[in-house]
Amino acid sequence: MYELSGNFMTFYEACPINKDGVDEATHQSRLLLCAATAKVLKLGLGVLGIHTLERM
Repeated sequence: MYELSGNFMTFYEACPINKDGVDEATHQSRLLLCAATAKVLKLGLGVLGIHTLERM
């Protein structure tokens, strides 16, 4: 979970999602990747007994 979250942070810093100039297809694919990563993190942390927040 730690490694996944670190890799996601690297991606998030390198690949803008909601900035101007990002085409719609790229925007949507990056949002889907974010959602999939969030789901995996939530499930993995749940297995470890760590509850997550829906939103910060």
